[in-house]
Amino acid sequence: MLKNSILCLFLLLAGFGPLQQAAAQDTAHMSKWEEKAVQEAKKRYPSAEVRLTKKVWDRKRTDEAVKQYHVTLSEGNKNFGVFVTISYEPTTHKINKVVVVEEYK
Repeated sequence: MLKNSILCLFLLLAGFGPLQQAAAQDTAHMSKWEEKAVQEAKKRYPSAEVRLTKKVWDRKRTDEAVKQYHVTLSEGNKNFGVFVTISYEPTTHKINKVVVVEEYK
């Protein structure tokens, strides 16, 4: 009985390792602007958990570049999305403006 309990505990704990590594790899593959979009969404909704981030579009001109991301959040049992638009100078990467708008349903 004790052997079975120890074996079950080991298998349970060993299963969490790959999940933690996958979460760490997700944040490692995020671009600088994607991380900024998630940071701004978390600033507006601090208790929400980020589920998914996807780039919607980007535009680059000589004087201004704009990127828009859709961030899916969950807060309690409510899932919702926000659009984060980041405007910045393409040469210096200085952020001009960040707009966070909740998705309309």
